[in-house]
Parts: sequence; C-alpha cells; structure tokens
Amino acid sequence: MSPRYAPLVPADELASPASYRQLRREREATRFRREIEAMVDRACRAEADGPLLRNTFTSLSGNLAAEGALSFAGLVPPERFDSARRVYDSAIDTRGSRGSLHNYLNVADAGSLVEHPDFREAFSHPLLVALVAHALGGPVKIIDLRAKDTQPLDVVARDNTLHVDNSPFMDEFKVIVTWTMGTGRGPSGQGLTYLPRTNRLLRQCYVDDDGTVWSDEDSCIFPSQTRVDEALAAQARFFDDGLPRVVHLEDIPAPCHTIFAASRLVHHRYRTSAGGPRSAIMAAFHRTDEGTGFLGANDLPGSALDRFLLATGDGRSFLELLADEMPRVVAALAAAASRPAFVVDPDRHLLRDEGFRAWYERQSAGVSLDRLRRATLASAVEDDTPVVQRLVLRMQYDLQGALNMPLYTDLREEVRKRARIVIREMTPEHIRDIVTRHDLGALLRAESAAPRRPVSELADELHSALVVLRQLLSTAVASRPAGPVWGSTDGNAAALSLRRFIVDLCVAAADIADEASLATGCVFGALGSVLADDLFDLGAPGREITGELFGMYIRLAAPSLGERCPAPPEKEKLATYLESVNEERQTAKLASEVWFQAASAEVTARNDDFVRTLLRRVLPPGRPSPESGDLGALLADPAALNAYYWERVVAGKSVAMRFGAADLDTLDGYFGLTAGRSLPDAVARLREETTPGSPAAHLLRGIERLASRRGQSHAEACRDVMSRLSTHWPDLARRCRGGPDAAPLPAERILSTLDDAFGVAGEEGRRSRRSSGVPGPRAGSAEVLLTTAEARELARVYMLARLCFSAEEFRIAQLLAGDPRVRYAVLATHLYLVSEVSRSAPELVEGWGTAKVLLPFTEAFVNVSGYSSPVVDLAPNPKLITVISNNLLPAVAGELLRRDATVDEVDADILATGVQAAVQRGVFDVTIGLFNQADRPDVVSLSGLNRRVCPAVRPFGAFCRRWLPYFFDRHPSASKRAGTPGLNCCA
Repeated sequence: MSPRYAPLVPADELASPASYRQLRREREATRFRREIEAMVDRACRAEADGPLLRNTFTSLSGNLAAEGALSFAGLVPPERFDSARRVYDSAIDTRGSRGSLHNYLNVADAGSLVEHPDFREAFSHPLLVALVAHALGGPVKIIDLRAKDTQPLDVVARDNTLHVDNSPFMDEFKVIVTWTMGTGRGPSGQGLTYLPRTNRLLRQCYVDDDGTVWSDEDSCIFPSQTRVDEALAAQARFFDDGLPRVVHLEDIPAPCHTIFAASRLVHHRYRTSAGGPRSAIMAAFHRTDEGTGFLGANDLPGSALDRFLLATGDGRSFLELLADEMPRVVAALAAAASRPAFVVDPDRHLLRDEGFRAWYERQSAGVSLDRLRRATLASAVEDDTPVVQRLVLRMQYDLQGALNMPLYTDLREEVRKRARIVIREMTPEHIRDIVTRHDLGALLRAESAAPRRPVSELADELHSALVVLRQLLSTAVASRPAGPVWGSTDGNAAALSLRRFIVDLCVAAADIADEASLATGCVFGALGSVLADDLFDLGAPGREITGELFGMYIRLAAPSLGERCPAPPEKEKLATYLESVNEERQTAKLASEVWFQAASAEVTARNDDFVRTLLRRVLPPGRPSPESGDLGALLADPAALNAYYWERVVAGKSVAMRFGAADLDTLDGYFGLTAGRSLPDAVARLREETTPGSPAAHLLRGIERLASRRGQSHAEACRDVMSRLSTHWPDLARRCRGGPDAAPLPAERILSTLDDAFGVAGEEGRRSRRSSGVPGPRAGSAEVLLTTAEARELARVYMLARLCFSAEEFRIAQLLAGDPRVRYAVLATHLYLVSEVSRSAPELVEGWGTAKVLLPFTEAFVNVSGYSSPVVDLAPNPKLITVISNNLLPAVAGELLRRDATVDEVDADILATGVQAAVQRGVFDVTIGLFNQADRPDVVSLSGLNRRVCPAVRPFGAFCRRWLPYFFDRHPSASKRAGTPGLNCCA
C-alpha cells in the first residue's frame, strides 16, 4: 500500500479503466435505464397530467446524474413517518452502540424495526428505488442499513471528514434520511454536506509494476487543506465561473430523504456544536450483479419489492416487482410536480460567505479527534472515573480513528465490512466485558513507563503479530456460534468476515506512519483477536497473540489515562512457576521428560502467560541506533566483538552450564550444528533404534503411515498425529480401559489403536479442532503406564515435529554458521539483547524481590551472580548460538534454496525471511507427554499430551527478524563482498 492520496480524474485519465466495472457495462446500463423509463411512461399514460409526470421523472433522474445528489422533503406522510420515528427511537435507545462520537445501530439486528412498513418506506420508497436503479443501470439490493444518532459536536473524525465511500471500482448509491432527533422536523444541524458534480469524476487507482491494480481508503478522504483544495479544484471544471459550491442540508422543515452517488460524490457529515441533534437512517444500494451480498432480513412482511431489496425475494425479477409499485411512484411524482418544497433545491442550501469560510477552515485544519479524546479523558481523570472505565473510553475513541484498509478490483474487501463494523461499533458493555475477561486493568497497573519508540518499530511489531493471527485463522475452523456482539450475523458469515478483516488489517498495518493510526490498528487487532478466539477456539497461540496485541495497545494508551496506582507484583504467579520450573528443571519439557514431574496443562498454560507478561517487561524495544551504546565501539572490529563476547561467556559459563550450555573452549563449537538433526537422519535413526512393539514404535508407525497417505513430511505428519492424539487422548484411554475404575493400562495398548482411532483418513476432521493445551474437565482418569526407558523413547519420536529440515538445508546451514558475516550478526544480536535487558533487569529484580524472576530467560542469558543474589550481572548463554544454528539457520538455508541463491548471496532480506520461516515451520512448537513418576522407580504415568509453544518464540523471533539483518548489513566486509561469486546452494 501507499501513503499517497489518489486524485479525482475523468474516466479517460484512469491508469486502468478496464478495472472499473461501471465503465465496462455502460451499454447494458443504458438499456436498463430505458426499460425503467418505459415502465414509468406506461404508468403515467393513464394519468391526466401523464406527460408532466413523465418529464418529472426524467428531470429527477437527470438532476441526480448531473449533480450527484437529489433530496426530497416529506416523502413519507407525517403520520406514517412519526410512527416510524417512534419505533426507531425505541430501537436505538435500547440497542445502540453509545459510542464516543455517535450512537449506532445495525438495523438488521433490530427485527422489529426493519419489519415496520412505515420505517421501510422512509428509505425504500419505490420512487427512491426506481431512481437508484436508474442511476446504477441495473437491478439493486440493499447491502447495508444502519441507524445513527449524533449530538452537536465540534469534531472532524475519520468518519465525518470530507470523503467518498467504498470502492472506486464499482458504483455505490446511498439513501440517507435525516431529521432532528426526537421530532418530525428535518435536520437542523449535523447535516449531509457535499460538493455537487464531483460525481462526474472517479478516483485514480494505483498500478503496481506487476500490473496489480488496487486502491485504499486513504485515497477516499480529503483530510488536509491540500486535499480540500484539490477536491474544490476538481469540482470547479464543471462550473463556468470556476467557483466552489458546497451544499449543506440543514434547516429543512420536514424529514429529508437524499439519494447520492456515495462512491463518487465528495461529501461528509458537517458536525458542529450549533443546531440540534440529528437522527439518520442510511441504506447502501449496490447492483445485484456486483456479488456483494444483501442485507439478509428474514421472514420480512410487506411488499415483494421490499423482500427483494432486503432479503432473498420470491424469484420474480426486479423490474417485475418494481412495476407492481408504479402507482406509488406515480403518486410521488405527482407530489414532486405540484409541491414546490417537495424536491429540495440545493442552491438554497449552499454555504456562502462566512458560512463557507468557516467550513473551509474547519476541514482544512484536519482531523481533530485526538483533541476531543484528550479533553474527554482529562475530564474523566478529574472526576475520579475508574481506570478501567477510562480505558473503555479510550478504546471507543481509538476505534473511530484512521485505518487505511486496501480496496481490490474484485471487491473482496466487501466481506470484511461486517467484522469491521462489529468491532468499531462495540457497545461500552461489550468492550468492558472483554477488558474484564482479559484482566486489562491489571495489565494497565503493571505497565511501567517505557521510553518512546519510533512508530515504524511499533508498527512492525503490530504487523508481525497480525501475520501470526492471520496464519492461525487460515487453518482454523469456526467451532463456536457467533456471540451477541455479532447481532443477527450467523457464525459462518462472521467467520468469513473476520478472516478477511484480519488479512486486510495486516496489509494496513504494514503502512502505519503515525501514532494515532497505530493505536487504532492495535485496538482493532486486539479486539479482532478476541472475536477470533471466541469463534475459532485458537487455544494457547490465540491467547498469546491476543495478549501481545493488548500489551501493545496498553503501552500506547496508558499515558493518556492519567495517574495509575502501582500494583505490587503478583508473586503467587512466580511461586507457581517455580514449583514446576526452577533452577534444576529449567523448562517444562525437561521437567516432564527428564525428571518425570510434569505440571498439568492448566498450570503450564498459566506459567506461559506469566512468562509472556515478563517478556513484555524485559525484552528490549531496541533503540534506533545500537551503535550509540557500549556495543557501538565493538561493531567496527569483528575480532574485538568476538573477543568481548567470549569474555562474557567465560564469566557466566559455570552458571550457563546448569542451563543447558555445553562446556566448550571456543566459539566454533557452539556454532556447530548438532549431528543427525535433519529430518531424514532422525527418521532413519528412529527406524533403527526404536524397540519393536513399544509405545514409540506404534507412534512412529502411525506417523509414517499418515505421511505416506498424505504425501507430507514426517514432521508435518507428527504434528498432525500428536495434535489429534492430544485432543482425543482421554477418550482413547477410557475406551481402552473399559471403565473408570479399571487399572491404568500400558501405553502401547492405546498407541497400538492409532490407526483404528483415527481411521485410514480421518481427513474430514483433522483440522476441525486445535488443542488449546488446556483440556476441559472430564470424568475419570486418562493415565497409562510405561517404563522410564519407554517414556524417553516415546519423547524422541514425537520430537520429530521440530526436526523439519532436509539434509540439504542442514548442509547449507553449516556453511552459513561458518560465514563470518552471519557469525558477526548472531553475536552482535545476542550482545545487544543482553545489553538492553541489563537496563531493565535490576528494576525487575528489585520489584519482585528475587533474581529468580529472571529464570525464564536462561536460554538467552544467565546471571553471573546466580539467582539467590540480588546482584544483577547478565552474561550471554552460548547455548543460544546453538539454538540459532540448529533452528534458524536451516530455515535461512531453505530460503536460499527457494531462491536458487548462493551462500555468499545471503542478505538481510533472506535472513529476515528465514527467521520468519523457522517460526512458521514449527521448530519451536511441539506436543509433549505429561509424564509423572509412578509408585515404582522404573515406571511412569502418562496422563495426556500438551501442545507446547515456546512462550518466547514470538517476541524473540521478532527481535531476531529485526536485529540479525541489521547487524549483518553492518559487517565491515559487507560492501567488499557484494557481487563476489560464491558456492551455489544446489551444487
């Protein structure tokens, strides 16, 4: 996407006119218009003043085409409109969003409202429908119907800045009905304002080098003086005097019904503190052949034309249904011909002199939402409003902020609209429920003041988190019904819309350039992640992403919420963590498989959440220029960098060895890849070494058969088998045992049933449910028994899930590990990590009262003084080099192979892509057994399986994606090596 704004141009100046479907079917549209004109003509012939009525329709449709808008006052008789208004007032008062800028209601969610015939007449009167269909040149449906109340307010926000609606690649018309809230009078403030004749132009599109044509929502808005001047200049070509004209529809005696070309006519809602509060109904019309759906109102009483517009119709054609309503069209044409004020004269509502100058200055000053938000929050602080309520207020404002979403030529963005509106217009109660459910108040109180960081860095983090959420949704299946927040939208439609919204939010996040847009992106992402988990049951990975997104948002929003009461650290969470993961048992995996003292899945999930919370406090954001710190002096001399790194390793090696580091005498050993970790080697070794008939042998056979059936790798098949085994383990255990009181079985009795349990395919449900790692309560025990040797053998088999690299990838990775530039980047990144964490670690230790709060990070760095001392002296754990060599460099090698590049051609982009690929390929994701010691010393119990994703993988992966390429490019020999021929990876 691009931060450029697209100009308004005539059709012959478009970069890709063939992409504009409204231009491709002008001949077909002309034929359709003639059919409507003939229909009106036939209906008018029987009337005494038939020619006048026919000419009135011609005049109305001509004015709409020429000016872009057409308004009627009092189209619905006062008694019927008053009936409709009362139903409207009741619905929006009880079900409206009560947002920061307006009170919104999706009319489709208020069945009693859309079923009221007088209410429907306000926006779907047959004359309005005939004029819209004539303008669009084809049969039409209503695809969106909303109600909105607005109070007098001086604000220019995203939704009421000067703009055009929807996509440039199709035409959309809207009917908006406005009146003074609570009365039967027309609007006296907050009225629709537009630039007549700008509908004769189109938004320019963008064309990429590969021919892709696209646009975005920034191209729809005119938020600055330059853009306002551009819109006025574009309009001026259609007036002989070249003067601007701005129509502001207010002070109209009766309710005002306006048809306008929403996707072309430059318009907005002119909000000021003057005038009265406004109520409005807005109906969006598309041609039926756009494929953009329909409103979907069910069991609708009333006319067949109404059912066609709002539901599925009865099978008859649009023109046939419109013909049935011609008597009402003729009656309205008679009113238009005989009542002077029935058709609103736009010239009587032009902004002139001081009125125009005030409008121009206000629009040229740009968006003022931030000022309004700050003032509102400051008042809330002074009023001692609880901090959670202030947070809800802030979120409501940010949901109305700027979000530059992509627009596509095939209109696929239409699918996302429901999800976006559901999130944007959440009621305070829905937001508060989410805030409470995710304990954001505690997160807010625990958040310490952090140094300001560049928006570009924060936007990169947001984009990375959204990419992971997008990937989770790409394979997930909606397994839960849509909640109340979705209104009448069913689960399938909600799932489709939310998927598309997250995909497009990723695109938008890649181009965020200001803090206000960043806050809006974060709050949309966080709430979207909550809705995704509610629909798809994303489990631990989903909760992790939600936590990350809310953490990003809280860090942005916290300073605006006023003074916060500091809360003491939740030391019970550290105590729980240390019960199962301590100085002897550094990871949950080791605790389970080496000492056979596994924490339950529930405790493991809580521990992981605790670690993620600490990570947000301790993992460095990264300064813009690492060269400015102590590391800067070493970067110019790789030998000095190596020497300093080794010096720090030696200082902490005795501690690091307790946490997995090998006792080696040089750095070379740590960069050596572990022999036999390629997938082919591991499979061959397991085939040779696994005891026949053992639990491990049954699991390996199940993996091999699944890999063969699906043509997938053993690692992929292992992940699939273990995922399903984790989900179905309790049922399998009870089925094999025969009853809840039966003694535990040997493990091979269950594992030998893998093929029978899952079937030859099991295909239809293999992705239907991802294990969350926290199984629901079940009756009876799911324990099975096996020897300690069998348990360790079983663990070696299921670790295949992590060994996803080919022998060729491992061979090239070993070459990369010997490349001086790669080594330099790894060491500099590691030192930078330790250096930055050292800045916050002492405060963390002091706050928690113990250095043991640093134990979750021992694979990256260790405390030279140990974990019983309050002294903080961090040194790199060289084990991390081995982790990077074994898990990241083979993925980088895979990227080289994919590009058919040489080892010497590795660059910053390949490094970053390789790190991302490692995470995506699941090297830090494995389902493990929950082993515990049984009564006999050589026997252990297996109570289930638990999917484990390293809680540090997301933030650490993001850190490596940023800093490995950064330091790689700063190796002193980088420029000298450019263009040097090297060894081809495929040689």
